[in-house]
Amino acid sequence: MRPEDLAGALIGLLEWAHRNAPRPEAPVLRRLREHVGQDPADLPIVSRALAAWDRPNFQVAIDAWSAGREVEVVGLPVMEGYRAGLAELVRGTQWGPTLEVGAVEYVTVPLGEHESIACVESGFWLARGDEGPLVVMLRSSEPGMGESLAVEILAAEREVAEGVLSELLALMRERNVYRGRILELASRHFHGDEAAPLTVRTLPRIPRERIVLSPGVLERIERQAIGMAAHAERLRASGRHLRRGLLLHGPPGTGKTLTAMYLAGRMEGRTVVMLTGQSLGAVGASIDLATALEPAMVVLEDVDLVAMDRTFQPTNAILFELLNGMDGLDEDHDILFVLTTNRAEHLEPALAARPGRVDQAVELALPDADGRRRLLELYGEGLDLRLSGEEPLIAALEGSSPAFIRELLRRAALLAAEEHADGPLRVRAGHLEQALAELRQVGSDLTSTLLGAAPPGPDPASEPDLED
Repeated sequence: MRPEDLAGALIGLLEWAHRNAPRPEAPVLRRLREHVGQDPADLPIVSRALAAWDRPNFQVAIDAWSAGREVEVVGLPVMEGYRAGLAELVRGTQWGPTLEVGAVEYVTVPLGEHESIACVESGFWLARGDEGPLVVMLRSSEPGMGESLAVEILAAEREVAEGVLSELLALMRERNVYRGRILELASRHFHGDEAAPLTVRTLPRIPRERIVLSPGVLERIERQAIGMAAHAERLRASGRHLRRGLLLHGPPGTGKTLTAMYLAGRMEGRTVVMLTGQSLGAVGASIDLATALEPAMVVLEDVDLVAMDRTFQPTNAILFELLNGMDGLDEDHDILFVLTTNRAEHLEPALAARPGRVDQAVELALPDADGRRRLLELYGEGLDLRLSGEEPLIAALEGSSPAFIRELLRRAALLAAEEHADGPLRVRAGHLEQALAELRQVGSDLTSTLLGAAPPGPDPASEPDLED
């Protein structure tokens, strides 16, 4: 035999040996086989997709379900972008033989300023109980649009796996860690984003006395929001619907957001879902979240941004999502929609004028003289406010919003602080005159508009003398 023929034969033999040699069993597959007592590839797997923010809910549920069972958590390496599920683990993959089991890695999910929960990041649960051997896994993948989650269960019989899945989902609903909290959803969650798909917020508690509105206005708002919540069971028993919409409208700076925050603080135990800024694109998911966690309040600020009259904006997918979401709720769901806008005249009539979507529209008007007096007292707290008389100032502030008056006193306090380095802040009429002139001077129209002030006069020197 020629040397080259011998070399070719040896190469062919090596290739045949490589193709037909028994492959080493992956450590993960070996562990699964030992637990279930047979080839896991022959067993059924059931799965259910979860919301992207449900990792802590699953962790709480699996911890509760594990009580009274023999359970071992097995860690898997964390890989960027894609993580195998049970089907890939039991049937093998090109990298399966190298996938090692190891220590369990955890990720901390914040639930507010001072609370968090440690969750298994990548791994599976080997469980044994009355149902026989089971494998439970939280599958995670990141295809580029944020993390996707699914719970997967492998068991000897499909009915057993489905039963365990139902138990876990029930525990997730019952022990949902987000119930009763202030929540904000992100509209998009791309791969590599630092922002989580769901954020738990903390709002300051707003005392009732810090809400300065026209007489009777706050009482109407409280009756619609708090009153119906307080009598929910009796109203539901009598056939009255609880789903309701409250539209707060008026010029900028009149207290619409502050009033919504006050309502959130007054109704303890109620889940609040905030929709502001970029989260406006998550209208549908927010309504679904509120429905799952009712009683709930959905706060949609600057609703005109997504619900403008279709004569101005004929095609608006977010508007249709909002309308469909509100219409899709059963009337006995205790969900309060609080919508705010500075431009009620531009709202889509299908939202603002159709019964069942917005049940009450309340105008938060600019304060009258008595309201301006109360606001000066409120925002003057902590200052040594020295005026020979407050009437000239109250008159000078006609047409000004609460936000403008608050900023006026802040600027006057700053001027007083610059004048005297020590001691209490003594705010005099001159400080207020200077602060008012700066806020209303020609060229600061934008500032006046943002703070909700009367249009500036043609000459700053024409401001009234507050000493008179």
